[in-house]
Amino acid sequence: MVQRQLPNPAELLELMQFKKPSFDLKKRRLESALTIADLRTIAKRRTPKAAFDYTDGAAEGELSLARARQAFEDIEFHPRVLRPAESVDTSVDVLGGPSALPFGIAPTGFTRLMQTEGEIAGAGAAEAAGIPFTLSTLGTTSIEGVKAANPTGRNWFQLYVMRN
Repeated sequence: MVQRQLPNPAELLELMQFKKPSFDLKKRRLESALTIADLRTIAKRRTPKAAFDYTDGAAEGELSLARARQAFEDIEFHPRVLRPAESVDTSVDVLGGPSALPFGIAPTGFTRLMQTEGEIAGAGAAEAAGIPFTLSTLGTTSIEGVKAANPTGRNWFQLYVMRN
């Protein structure tokens, strides 16, 4: 017969770690998001419909969006733990110049619909990450404003040539 044994309170204390309550609702909401889909759900609830639909949608039949989402879902992560990784270098040359990561921030028109700082925030984030930033033809910030926010970074401009 097995005898019941009460746990040692000192051993239980190690396992019982409580988080301090957060009164910052925005922070609490974002910390509860575990996936991109969770962030999308939060954004859909909190963003005006026109701004959300503009950001969430894609052109015409949204075929490229569907393919991109499928490609992302098809990636399988195979972690290799307990292997040496003394020097990991994610830097790469992108269009003839350096980038800390193999990507940059793509152009998005009307960015201030989604975030009050718009391209200024994106350009500053790109500078902090050491990646290129691209200002859209339909951006809400001037080229000079982007340069001021990202003075040492690689700033690009997406140019649509309009007929009129």
